Amino acid sequence: MISTIDIEQLFFKMRKAGWNMEQELAWGYFFKNECIEPLEELAAVLEGQGYEVVDINQSFPDEMYWLQLEKIEQHSINSLDKRNQDFYQLAQYRNIHAYDGMDVSPVEPFK
Repeated sequence: MISTIDIEQLFFKMRKAGWNMEQELAWGYFFKNECIEPLEELAAVLEGQGYEVVDINQSFPDEMYWLQLEKIEQHSINSLDKRNQDFYQLAQYRNIHAYDGMDVSPVEPFK
């Protein structure tokens, strides 16, 4: 599980690297499961809440299916911790093997 301390360290490193944590960023969220159907159902639910489905694919050699979602949003340490906790609970409620965490990237400006 991702702890509040982990998130604090992430934010510290990002600020040190020059990231503006007071702006919207592209946050990616990952779920994994042995079969695809529960991930497809979860994807539909979260799309209705403003998340974009980036991909559902199968990894090898473990043959787990992965759901990658993305949402452009601003987070504080507390809001990201809450999001992670909510997703851990959601995975458990929907009998999905795991919420596997998040990543982040800058929002690319339109050219």
